[in-house]
Amino acid sequence: MDILLEDIGKRFTSGWVFRNINHNIVTGDRLAITGQNGSGKSTLLQIICGYLTNTEGKVSYTKEGKEINRDNIFKHLAISAAYMELDEELSAAEIFEHNKIFKPYLIQEQDHFLDLVQLDSEQDKEVKYYSSGMKQRLSLALALCMDVPLLILDEPTSFLDVQKKEWFRTMLEQFGQNKTIVIASNDDFDIQTCNKSISLD
Repeated sequence: MDILLEDIGKRFTSGWVFRNINHNIVTGDRLAITGQNGSGKSTLLQIICGYLTNTEGKVSYTKEGKEINRDNIFKHLAISAAYMELDEELSAAEIFEHNKIFKPYLIQEQDHFLDLVQLDSEQDKEVKYYSSGMKQRLSLALALCMDVPLLILDEPTSFLDVQKKEWFRTMLEQFGQNKTIVIASNDDFDIQTCNKSISLD
């Protein structure tokens, strides 16, 4: 998935968050979006996802040489972010089976997924009883294991301890190959998993 950002700007009623963002993201890139709190990292991610409309400029998507209409970009991406809430009334196993209805997955077996996410012993527990780290791990695994060309991650390791950060790195290497990955974060660990970066400061 190639993404071209041309003179992207976003304005809310309080004023401009950013303007004149230009960047060419090509297939296989791992791009880190960095910047102070309030600089617009999550806003830019949501514009790339098509969840927010940019005030000015243009976002273009190309997959295998064919342009993708922005209205259909959601079919080609997976996202893990705090504002993309899990259904906390369901278990991890139920959420995995539900998600497979709507998006293709690189793995199909429920037991395999639960083992990967290290929640096999908690598979029948409702997500509302999970810790913040367990919820983040589930959200990340759901996104990473989707068979889509674009992966969007907003502060992916914010609730993970050192051991689970290494779990994330392993999962990224296993399931992130040949994907275009965009990560918004100021965490050095997250940034080091990327090969390119944009600063919004």
